[in-house]
Amino acid sequence: MRSILCPIDGAVTMDDRLETALALARVMDGHVSVQIASPFAELAVWEPFGGAALTAEVIDQVRREDTALAAKVDARLAPQDVPFDVEQTAQAPIPAAYAGARFADVVVTSLADPLVEELVLGVRSPVLAVPKGTAMTDFSKPAVIAWDGGIEAAHALRASLPLLHQAGAVHILTVDEKPDALPALDAATYLSRHGIHAEVHGLTANGPIAATLADAARRLGAGLIVMGLFGRSRLRELLLGGVSRAMLDNSTLPLLLAH
Repeated sequence: MRSILCPIDGAVTMDDRLETALALARVMDGHVSVQIASPFAELAVWEPFGGAALTAEVIDQVRREDTALAAKVDARLAPQDVPFDVEQTAQAPIPAAYAGARFADVVVTSLADPLVEELVLGVRSPVLAVPKGTAMTDFSKPAVIAWDGGIEAAHALRASLPLLHQAGAVHILTVDEKPDALPALDAATYLSRHGIHAEVHGLTANGPIAATLADAARRLGAGLIVMGLFGRSRLRELLLGGVSRAMLDNSTLPLLLAH
């Protein structure tokens, strides 16, 4: 995870993203690419007789704000011990992230970002999403893997290998494992081939599955939850039924997400 993409927009979660990206770059000896996206085409004002007139005043204002933000980030990161670059683009945030992620090993974002689902479901690289106000700076805490035996969970597990190597312990959590699912023990065997010892925990749902997973993660002192997302149609149906939706909405721990 040496190529780290960090989209920002000046929101209150910007610090969470930047601090997480910097901490990850230090651990992985990586490079942080900060991306500022402003879709100027969406600022068009439609005239009654057709066509679009770009409001020069609005565009100039947004461009000045982006330039000021880029200068602020540049000044903030320059004294750090991490190589970085800051890119401004006229694309919308999601297309810009899709393009930037082509050569990114991981994308750092916020769980509070309303576009986090669309981001995860559209990029090929994993997405590290941190809770609002909680930057991830300690990668040595235990990591837990939410396992349901599906393709998405397997992809998330593979994508998380660099972070799992940093974790002080690795736990695979499965809730009421289905007979036809890929067994959690197979996932543990895969990890063992990469030098990672993982302990498997078969849990019985006590209320909502998301709450069962979250409670177990807290008991284990986890600093990260690894999970996959499954998207089908605009309804964005997620892995484990409504579990992923609940985790995205309520998690107090960073999530490493993959599709």
